[in-house]
Amino acid sequence: MLSIITPVYNVEAYLDRCVQSVLSQSYRNIEMVLIDDGSTDGSGALCDKWAQEDSRVVVIHKENGGVSSARNAGLVRSKGDFLTFVDPDDFISPETYTVNMTYLLKHQDVDILQYPYCNYFNEDDIRDYHKPASALLIGSKQIFRNWWSGTPLEYTAWNKIYRRELWNDVRFNVGHISEDTLLVSLFAIKARAVFISDKGLYYYQRNRINSYTYGDYSFDKNIDLFNAHAAIYECFKLFPDMVTEKVLAFTRLYRRLITAKQIEPNADTKAAQKLILKYFPSWKEIYFSHGTEKLWLFVAKALGCNLFLRLFLSYLK
Repeated sequence: MLSIITPVYNVEAYLDRCVQSVLSQSYRNIEMVLIDDGSTDGSGALCDKWAQEDSRVVVIHKENGGVSSARNAGLVRSKGDFLTFVDPDDFISPETYTVNMTYLLKHQDVDILQYPYCNYFNEDDIRDYHKPASALLIGSKQIFRNWWSGTPLEYTAWNKIYRRELWNDVRFNVGHISEDTLLVSLFAIKARAVFISDKGLYYYQRNRINSYTYGDYSFDKNIDLFNAHAAIYECFKLFPDMVTEKVLAFTRLYRRLITAKQIEPNADTKAAQKLILKYFPSWKEIYFSHGTEKLWLFVAKALGCNLFLRLFLSYLK
């Protein structure tokens, strides 16, 4: 009924904890798909060991292609009516799947369920609990309104359970770090309803240096996120009355480009600047938006993207 997809790459020290947290759930109708993404330590052997010990574990060995490539391989191989993701250095609390799968099986119109998560550094340092109040979001407008900003719906893929149908024509963007963010523009429109659950807990490991997401954002990563947010911004065409949200989302988009240019001032950002010109809110939209930074948006619109970027970066120096 539920497929748990876990990309595995050089996580020998963490994998047993992750797998054990899944297989020890009282909800038993699961398969755990472990994708060994070309590991060079003992992770691949650990995957095979778990498959021998528990028939619910399926193992795929493949050449290294990154987290998105591994997840996509898991999507092809998995058979469950529902899908979820657990990264190999993370783990989940007991009963997480039991209570949340019970809800999904009773509510056939809910396509995505999000459950709480926290940042795990070690047993004595667990912090930043993300546990929004329980809520049911119905229809693309309400779902998108609550998702585009990342609150209370998080961009992260791994603290959610999805109906398989949502993934029929969707795959992770291989070679990009924005694979979670990009899904917002797809699922916010496709999902009939999203339930924010206050039950269960995902422990997100925050201090593993060799993790997929560890490290400062480079120029390429910032541009990658810029493009992901641009895809989200496209959705505002469907909701013309979301003026304030649109202006706020544009501010976030523009700042991502500014950050990228700060890192590499001489980098070619012509394609990104064209998108900025295309997406820039109208004078009227900026004026009538609420709680937005109107002054710098008016100045940026008046000066044009290229001149504004050069002047603003000079000012920041």
